[in-house]
Parts: sequence; structure tokens; C-alpha cells
Amino acid sequence: MKEVILVTGPPLNGRDEYLEMALEKVDENEYSYYHVFDYIREVGKESGVKITRKNVLDFAINHQDLMNEIRDRAFERIRKEIEDSEKRVHIVSTPSLFRWGSGSVIGFTASNLKLLKPNRVIILLDDVLSVRRRIIGDPEWFERFGENPDNIKLTTLVMWREDAINHVKTLVHELKREGLEVRYVLQFGIRHPPEVFLDLIFREHEKPLVYLSYPMTGHEEEYYHRVRDFYNKLSEHFTVLDPGALDDWWVVAEYDNQVAKNPNIKKIKIKHLLDGNEVDELDREDIEQATEILRRQLVERDFNLVDVSKAIAVYHYAEGVSAGVVSEMAEAYRTLAAIYLYYPFKRRPSPFMEFYGMQNPSRRTMFRDEDEMIRAMVEEKDYWTKG
Repeated sequence: MKEVILVTGPPLNGRDEYLEMALEKVDENEYSYYHVFDYIREVGKESGVKITRKNVLDFAINHQDLMNEIRDRAFERIRKEIEDSEKRVHIVSTPSLFRWGSGSVIGFTASNLKLLKPNRVIILLDDVLSVRRRIIGDPEWFERFGENPDNIKLTTLVMWREDAINHVKTLVHELKREGLEVRYVLQFGIRHPPEVFLDLIFREHEKPLVYLSYPMTGHEEEYYHRVRDFYNKLSEHFTVLDPGALDDWWVVAEYDNQVAKNPNIKKIKIKHLLDGNEVDELDREDIEQATEILRRQLVERDFNLVDVSKAIAVYHYAEGVSAGVVSEMAEAYRTLAAIYLYYPFKRRPSPFMEFYGMQNPSRRTMFRDEDEMIRAMVEEKDYWTKG
């Protein structure tokens, strides 16, 4: 049976680069890949319109009707190629929605999705600091921002993300109302290793989705020393979704730390987690405006990852109870996911954490040994309740 997977997201989040890097590791006979922009250029050329990466934004805003017609024909062409193909997996890549100035560029409409009939929608996301750096490193885009880094506001970037995600949610809701079932919409951070993305696309049945929950706030540096090893072991058996695959929380944590030290600070210097020599200097006011939206996006994204997962693995390497972890366990319980809790301390956790940690076929209070917990998950995955 053919499966159509729409991969989308906000602009400049590295979607196509990530897809190309991941798909290089797969035999081309296993899938077909459709980059919608290539089809738009092709249809435009046939219509006597030269569409390039540099002019597509202005063209789409200033000639909306013609752009809509070209985009619709591009989707029709993709649909026909999918129908004529004997391959099982079909990956379609295009941006979702992008506002620029007084106009907007729509990557797809409800009618485009009805034609495409995606079984799954994956929203690829990068953290806002990486998006900002990508703009600075792209001459065409940097020129649009007046070649001044101060013009690239985090508030703008989080709103691009907000618009893109809401556009997807709205259209998928319309599809479901008309009886076209999209199995799930998944917000996927591109810091996930490409192999995890390939597990998601090609091996989801053999390696079911598991959400990795762990204390983050106040433990930013520990993430790379403690969590990654456990993540890699768990990934041998499951498709593991990691909230740390987007490090937006680092921006908020650094802002809080620096304002606490100096309440009058005007510029916030943020050292990049992956490259300590790379530092961003951001206006305090910009971070404050972006933070309210950013914090809500963090919660909504993490709950989205929990909601699509069959189980969550709680790796509670810190003794103090994390409110975020308990909230994720509660969400997993609400959505019928199995919950496995690694808590290696003599002191008992809160009764809520202990209660949620028992919601798995093992019915054990907690696991003190992480390898034992992974073995239990592997043995019991066929008994998980969530369909």
C-alpha cells in the first residue's frame, strides 16, 4: 500500500538540506521524493514565467492568482506521478506558510492536500538561533534584512513557526472533517540524527515511536553528558523522539540567568550549546517579546511528541522532581501511552510521579537500572495499549 508523507514547516528551517542528508542513506528504489518548488519552476517555465529562489517570494505576493494556479498544477503533476509509481513511500517537501511584509506565501491549500492525500504530516523545525544564523549566512536572505543582524528578530522567527504550524493544523482539521484521515501531525526537530528520521519514515512498525522525557530546565549542560548515551541505547530498539532536538529552551534559560545576575542588562549573550565558541548577542527586549510565544510553543511541541508516541521513557537522572516531566507523564497517561520511569534514587519521588511511572505492563514502581528498563520495553512493546 502506498504511503504519502508530507514534510513541511516554516521557511529557512533547513528542511530540504536535512531531507537530502537523510535520504542519501537509503536506496532510491525504496521511495520517491518530490520537491514541490522544482515542480513549480517547471510549470512556471511552461507558462512563460521564470521562477527562481530569489524572485519566488515577491512573485507569489504580487501575482497571487497566477502563483496559485502554478502551485495547483504542480500538485496535480505530483499526484499523477505518485499514482503511476510502483514505489511504496512518497515524500513530498514544501514550506507551509510564510508571511513577509504585508503579504504571505501559501505552500499548499486544503484542495492541494485533498489531492495529495497525505497519510502523515511531519513538520521539520530548527531552533530559532539556528534559523537566525542561517539567514545571516545566506546572502539573498541577509540582503532582505538589510544585511544587519539586529534586524533579524527572534519574535519574527517564532511567528514564522507559529503561522506554519497553525496552517498545517487548520488544513488537516478540514481534511478530517471530510473523512480523509491523516494518521498524525508530528513536530520533528532537525537535531534528531538522520537515522531516527529514517526509522520514522521506513521502520515505524518495527521500531515504534517512544518519547524520551527527562529534566531539562537547570540541567542544560548535563543533557550532552547523560541523556545522549541513554538515547542512543534506546534508539537501537525504538524510534525515539527527543525534546532536546530543538534547543530553544537554552535561549530562555540563558535569558533568565543573565537577567537574574544583572536586572539592567540590555544585550543577552548566548553561547551556542553545540559550539561554545559561537555567541549570539540579542536585544533583551526582543527575547522578552519572543519568550511568551516560545515557552508556549515548547510545551505544545513536547505534548505533540508525547501524543504521537506509543510509550514514553522517563530518564530521571536528577533527584529533584521536574514539573515538566510529571506533566509529560500525565499527558502520556491521558493518551493511553505506556510509561517507563528510570529513577535510581533511594528517596521516593512524589506520589504522582510514582503513580504515572507504574502505567506499563511491568507494573513495577520504578526502574533503578536503565538497561533493565530498556529490556522491559522491548519485551512488552506488543502489549502496549495505544494503537
